[in-house]
Amino acid sequence: MNLHFKRVLLCLLMINLASCDGREPVDLLILNANVYTVDDERPWAQALAIRDGLIVAVGASDAMIRDYEGEQLDLKGQMVLPGFHDSHSHLVYGGLELMRCDLSAARDVSALLQKITACDQALSSDEWLIGGGWDLSLFESTNPSKSLLDNINPRRRMFIRGADGHSAWVSSAALKDAGIKAETPNPSDGVIERDALDEPRGVLRESAMLLVEKVLPAVTVEDRLKAARISVALAHSMGITSVIDAATTESDAKAFDALDAEQALNLRLVLAMSLIAPFFDQAPLSSVKVSERYSDQNVQRASAKIFIDGVLEGETAALLSPYLGGSHGHGMLITPADSLIEQVVALDAAGVQLMFHAIGDAGVRLALDALEAAREINGVQDLRHHISHLQLVDPEDHPRFAALGVAANFQALWAFPDDYIMNINLPAVGRDRVQAMYPIGSLHRAGATIVGGSDWSVSSMNPLLAIETALTRRDPTGVKLKALNVAEAVTLVDMIKAYTINGAYLAHREDQTGRLKPGYKADLVVLGANLFDLAPSEIGEVPITMTFFEGQKVYPK
Repeated sequence: MNLHFKRVLLCLLMINLASCDGREPVDLLILNANVYTVDDERPWAQALAIRDGLIVAVGASDAMIRDYEGEQLDLKGQMVLPGFHDSHSHLVYGGLELMRCDLSAARDVSALLQKITACDQALSSDEWLIGGGWDLSLFESTNPSKSLLDNINPRRRMFIRGADGHSAWVSSAALKDAGIKAETPNPSDGVIERDALDEPRGVLRESAMLLVEKVLPAVTVEDRLKAARISVALAHSMGITSVIDAATTESDAKAFDALDAEQALNLRLVLAMSLIAPFFDQAPLSSVKVSERYSDQNVQRASAKIFIDGVLEGETAALLSPYLGGSHGHGMLITPADSLIEQVVALDAAGVQLMFHAIGDAGVRLALDALEAAREINGVQDLRHHISHLQLVDPEDHPRFAALGVAANFQALWAFPDDYIMNINLPAVGRDRVQAMYPIGSLHRAGATIVGGSDWSVSSMNPLLAIETALTRRDPTGVKLKALNVAEAVTLVDMIKAYTINGAYLAHREDQTGRLKPGYKADLVVLGANLFDLAPSEIGEVPITMTFFEGQKVYPK
């Protein structure tokens, strides 16, 4: 029996006269808050009335108390925003990484090796050591030797993915198990790093990782479910209520479906199913279900993920001008241009929303060329394709995003001069290209729709850290004070939109979420301070105090 029916029944029976005084029953009244609605018609309010998972009214606290009756939550001036949309994350992959040997907290080589040693000692003699999150910038040319792992345990098969997800560090025992020798050729879209004697050094790039991945123990259904639960809880703790999961496998999708069936998901998911995947298991095109796009279900598979190139750290990102070292040329394309354009045209014709990984300026241009070809052949469709990362974008291509209706999916937390950029990228591409990295401001000024994503577990899932970095172009932890081209900074309003209504637009849900207005889903986040009252450098430190999904508090539990 819902609350409204109860109120009516009690009023009719004259048991509860308070429900007969003209006030409308609701499930929850949020009062005395700084509500930033992201609704141009009414950007600010003090209170919300929520019933049956929807926002019923937005307004002043005294008016809400006068007109509505229900449970009251006095926020005492805390800020309320629409629930954050993370438009690029890897939920099951990241959850699995946390369950394994997680090296993301190691800040130097000594700490890294100590953690690997501890992980090794916790395993039985015949188990694989599988881990991830090691900082590539800790090693010269991002290229540690297998001998460091062999010294820990020469018999242990170790596979440890780098923090960027595009490189793996492996032991001699793992190389032997996978049959990788000096004479093993590089895959067409991968690199086996080698020493002076042409022996495998212990680092595999891009699709070369699959040579070892194919002999790793299979991930169980139970492990995927556990990983999904871990990552969903983490998302809620960050104020996130909607996610585009990038390069989702069929097995991952089944885990999300299972959680949703248990009513334990409490996220709106768009699954960008993996089609071209150098480091994810393959998922067939039949996994994409275009018919789900405009449904109200929490898990939708109307999208697909395509990898254009690699990353600058391994010099596998595709560049218009060559790398400065001379040995890697212009980088690599995961799929030859002609084949890629043919595939994109066919997928666009089938109504599939496309999500692209593109780091280098040549990779970004190829993605835009493919989408332009699709538009010329198929006509204009409301599919809302988007390109992620965008570390380098040629200025000639800036206006093409708006012209083609392509969203710019930035991981803004990367837009400061960290060790990757200054110690690895700078020698590889030079100062001019470094200063042009992550052109958020330029693309915004050129009319592109800017959306925000974390690429977790590559970096923190916290949207507030990314928002701060987009405003300052500086390290949000305050460790590094230099800025990365402040001309590319954007405003707080811009970044709140990127993580709310623009993310909702990308997920084809802008009429349901991304704003706080009557009729919209009651997905919202409560912050410990009003972001507009703070210096930009303070935004990343603001606590997430509550997260609501359809009016139900999902964080803290």
